[in-house]
Amino acid sequence: MNDTKAVIIIPTYNEASAIKNTIVDLERYVTLTEGYLVEILVFDSSSTDETQSIVKTLQAEYSNLYLTTEQEKSGLGSAYIKAMKYAMHEMNAGIVFEFDADGSHQPKYIPEMLALFDQGADVVVGSRYVKDGSIPKDWGWHRKALSVLGNWVARLFLTNKYKDMTSGFRGTRTAVLKKVNLDKLLSKNYAYKIHLFWALHKAKAKIQEYPIEFIDRQAGYSKFPKNNMIESLKVVLLLRYYEVKRYMKVVLVGGVGALIQLTIFNVLRHFFSPELANLVGVECAIISNFILNNHISFRDQRFARSMGWRFWLRKMAKFNVISLGSLVVQVLIVFFGTKWLGQAFLTDNALVLTGIIIASVMNYKGYVKLIWKDAHKA
Repeated sequence: MNDTKAVIIIPTYNEASAIKNTIVDLERYVTLTEGYLVEILVFDSSSTDETQSIVKTLQAEYSNLYLTTEQEKSGLGSAYIKAMKYAMHEMNAGIVFEFDADGSHQPKYIPEMLALFDQGADVVVGSRYVKDGSIPKDWGWHRKALSVLGNWVARLFLTNKYKDMTSGFRGTRTAVLKKVNLDKLLSKNYAYKIHLFWALHKAKAKIQEYPIEFIDRQAGYSKFPKNNMIESLKVVLLLRYYEVKRYMKVVLVGGVGALIQLTIFNVLRHFFSPELANLVGVECAIISNFILNNHISFRDQRFARSMGWRFWLRKMAKFNVISLGSLVVQVLIVFFGTKWLGQAFLTDNALVLTGIIIASVMNYKGYVKLIWKDAHKA
C-alpha cells in the first residue's frame, strides 16, 4: 500500500460517447495534484460498443491510464468492488476514488478532495447536500424526489451524521477499506453505496463531506435503474434490522442472566447473608452473559478458546466493569428519581424500567466498542 498513490476507478458499460472526454478532463486535473501519484483505472463490464478501444487508444498517450475487464456485466456495485480489489492488490493504491464515466462528476474537485486526506480524513465524500453542494436544476421532479428521499431514508434509519449517503463520488483510504468485508455488501448495484458508507462509518472511519455540484451527463443515456429506490430501501432496512437483531439478542441473554441471578440468590440466601448471596448471583449472571453473548449475540466475532486464558481474563474483566457500571447507573436513576418524584408503585417501577432500558443500551454500546469491537465489520 502506497499512501501517496491514488487510483481513480471508472466503471464502464457502453460509454463510448463519454469516456474519452471524462479521461481527458481527469488527466488535466491530475497534473494539479501535489504530493500524490494519481492513476486512472477503467473497469469495463464487457461493453458492446467502442469503449475499450477508446481507452486502449488513450493509453498510448497517458502512462497512468489502466484498463481491466470482466467477462460479463455484474452490476455497478460488483464492478466497483472488483476494481477496488484490483487497485489495492495489483496497483498498490493508498486511496481509491469512485468516479462516474458519464461526466456527472467534475474532475476539478479531485485535488481539493485529496488535500483533505492530508488533514486526517479517511473518507472524502463528494456531497450534493451540504452547503455549496447542488443537484441539477433541470432534473425532473421524480429524479430529485428519489435522490432527496433516498438520503432522507438512509439518514432516518441509519445515522443523521451525514448529509449525502448515496453519493457516487467518494475517495477512501485503502487502509480503512480493508476493514470492510467487501464480499458481504448487500447490493451488487447502486445501493452498494449506502452499505459501503455505513460499513465505513461502523469501522470508525473519519468521513468528511466535500461540497460538489453534481451535473447531468452530457452524452449517452442514463443507466439509473428504475428499481433503485426499492433496492436502496431494502438495504437500509436490512442494515437497521441487523443492528436491532443483535441488540435484541443481547437483551435476551440479559434476561437469562437475570433468571440465573435470582435462582442463585434464592438458593444461597438460606446459607449466607442476602448481600453475599446477591453478589455471587450477580457475578454468575455476568459470567453467563459473557459466555452466551460470545456464542449467540456476537457469534460472527466470537472468541476462540485458542486465544489463551490471559486474553479471556482481560475480556472478562472489561465485561465485568461494563456490567457493574450499568448496574450503578440503574441504582442512581432509581435513587435520584425517587428523591425528585417521590415514591409510588408506578413511579418506582417506571424508574426501574427506565434504568433497565438505559443500562441495556449502555451495555450494548460497551460490548460493541470494548469487548467485541469488530462485531459490526460488514
